[in-house]
Amino acid sequence: MADALRAQATSSGGLPVPAVRPPGRVLGAGWVLVLAVLLGLAAGTVVAVVTLR
Repeated sequence: MADALRAQATSSGGLPVPAVRPPGRVLGAGWVLVLAVLLGLAAGTVVAVVTLR
């Protein structure tokens, strides 16, 4: 059975079809952490400015 499938796969004459990669993560964990830190700094700045007025 395996020999028959191997023979069919190698004798088809067609171009090999590249494997479709599954979609990866949109944002890595590092980028999410950086974004959270920046948002935290921005919120802290707003609170400090409002408090010091």
